[in-house]
Amino acid sequence: MLAGNKSVQIDNWTWGREIIIWGYSPEHKYTFKILEPKKGRAGCLSLQYHHDKSETWLVLNGIAWILVVFEGQICTRIMRPGDVQNLPAGTIHRLMAVTDNLRVAEPSTPDVHAADKSKPKDVVRLHCVHGRECSAARDSNEARIVELATHHTAKAIESIAAGATPEQQNLEILAAHGAFSLD
Repeated sequence: MLAGNKSVQIDNWTWGREIIIWGYSPEHKYTFKILEPKKGRAGCLSLQYHHDKSETWLVLNGIAWILVVFEGQICTRIMRPGDVQNLPAGTIHRLMAVTDNLRVAEPSTPDVHAADKSKPKDVVRLHCVHGRECSAARDSNEARIVELATHHTAKAIESIAAGATPEQQNLEILAAHGAFSLD
């Protein structure tokens, strides 16, 4: 259905693809994407944050594992269809598919790179399982968070590879920062 559709743009990445429904033009005042990561390690997005971009994840299909840092704490959550997570600019986060059919709606403030590939992406990668270039932590506290997040990610990858669902933690912190379900 997307083939030949000139009103969307598809970007393929190491981890899967994103369908840019809105925000592919510099005139667009917001961006709306559908993320389709591969399952497990193959589809593990980088541990990252954005300087200016705020976004929301809404699971449409499948099951996701997310890692988000709020209040200096690693928070992990299993998201199913109808689950929402808000991610203000500056929030360290990561997403990975637990199932093969994951689709996540991602409305956000403008993503200038989606509209103009000559512009740099507003993304600071802190860790990437695919070996992409990463930035150094800004301080020793962030270095500790990256180390812990990397450990939690490795455990989640192992769980998914074994056919299990990764653990969740600090759900109460996530709930205080924009985690909820539409159901």
